[in-house]
Amino acid sequence: MLKRALSLYIFIIFTFMAFLGRIVYIQRSDYSSASQLGSNRTVTVGEKRGAIYDRNYVPLTDSEKSLLAVVTPCPGSYKYLKGKLQDDLLREKIESGYPFICQVDEEINNEYIRTFSVSERYSGENLAVHLTGYCDSTGQTGITGIERAFNAYLSENSGRLTVTFDVDAVGRVLAGMNKTVNDSGYSSKAGVVLSIDSNVQKIAEEALENSRIKSGCAIVMHVHTGELLAMASVPEFDRSNVAASLSQDNSPLVNKALTAYSVGSVFKPIVAAAALENGYDPKEKYECKGEITIGDRSFSCYNHKAHGKVDMTGALESSCNTYFINLIMKADTDLLLSLCRQMGFGQKDILASTIAGASGTLPQEKDLKIKGNLANLAFGQGSLTATPLQIAKAYHTLATGNYIEPKLIMGLTDDMGLMTKEPEKTPFKLLSDETVITMRKMLLSVTEKGAAKKAHSDLVSLAGKTGTAQSGIYSDEREILRTWFAGFFPANNPHYIVVVMNENGSGGNTDCAPVFKAICERMVGN
Repeated sequence: MLKRALSLYIFIIFTFMAFLGRIVYIQRSDYSSASQLGSNRTVTVGEKRGAIYDRNYVPLTDSEKSLLAVVTPCPGSYKYLKGKLQDDLLREKIESGYPFICQVDEEINNEYIRTFSVSERYSGENLAVHLTGYCDSTGQTGITGIERAFNAYLSENSGRLTVTFDVDAVGRVLAGMNKTVNDSGYSSKAGVVLSIDSNVQKIAEEALENSRIKSGCAIVMHVHTGELLAMASVPEFDRSNVAASLSQDNSPLVNKALTAYSVGSVFKPIVAAAALENGYDPKEKYECKGEITIGDRSFSCYNHKAHGKVDMTGALESSCNTYFINLIMKADTDLLLSLCRQMGFGQKDILASTIAGASGTLPQEKDLKIKGNLANLAFGQGSLTATPLQIAKAYHTLATGNYIEPKLIMGLTDDMGLMTKEPEKTPFKLLSDETVITMRKMLLSVTEKGAAKKAHSDLVSLAGKTGTAQSGIYSDEREILRTWFAGFFPANNPHYIVVVMNENGSGGNTDCAPVFKAICERMVGN
């Protein structure tokens, strides 16, 4: 009896153990299947920040595209990619069983391969690199320009494009399973819209590239709105290798348009405008003997050339220093300095939160009590410095009679590309209509009859003034000269202000006037 009971007990134990083993097997089998079906591998196709656009929504970043193919590793993929990749490499990737990405030169879309057009943040063809700026090595933090000024907004509107595959426990793609495309903000149109016009910016950059200017800038500003249509600075820098630019000549990372320099004779029209506002007769003549003595100092015209009897128009045409020294000695200095301050001299131009022009230096009343300092100011020398952007604002006033703040930011776009606009800039009157008409005529005469004939055009009437300023900086015993041309067009009904500056030149007429002319004529031609 005991033996039979023991046998029954052992049978029950074995039956229970078999049942328990079956349960464990089923649970493990189900878990393994769930693992195979639930595990996945995600491949990142592209990542991007919020965009930077020109005024016409043309991308200034992310403008260059490349085709990337996301490949399911299987024999079917091989025949479509054969010849597009090195054969050994292609076979290795397919045999690995892991999904992969490769660049292709044409679209391939089928059950094995999906092609995507992916943008590159920067490329060699990007425009306005000094304005748009660049990011750190992670691509996530703006270091300069718009990238820095709007870093938070551009980062908030970052996106990613991925493809997800179902894989087995070791990460190999499961045969017959679908892949899922995930667009997490990658197609968003959110970004920053600038006033820059890509066509005009390209014209300015190409005009500088084809000139003798190795270090300098060009600015184009819209007369009616103050919007900056172009701000080009040379040399440019390579955003893919910023470190290399640090050791290069001519400071490629510096935006020359926002840097203060000695201005020279482009300042003379401002002295003339102040005198006209004070009731000075522009037809009154002065005899230039090539040199003038003020106190114990002697000042001369270029090469000590005597211009003879000249009125205000003749003095601008010949860029006569002694005429303007004589004029400023009789002028109301307080009126001149007040006009300069209202034009923005001596004050920073804030274009965005971290993008600002230098304030430059405007002499104070106490400084100008010294006659030699006042004489230097008459032809834009001495302690006076200004940025090319400040000169553009001043010539806007000469052309229109109004002061307007320059505008770079048009607004921000949302995911759908709808823009919230920045407020319009409001101009205010500085010069009388009579003074404006006189200045337009005189500055037109400078290009048609005067020392700026290289700025004369048969295509459109151009008005402006050259400048050649001593910098007080020497290289190989030669003083470095800042050369300029500033003006507007059409002369009698100005629509655009254009300023060109060469950081190390020989003369405004030879260096900058041809660039000014090239920009204006190409803008008219477009």
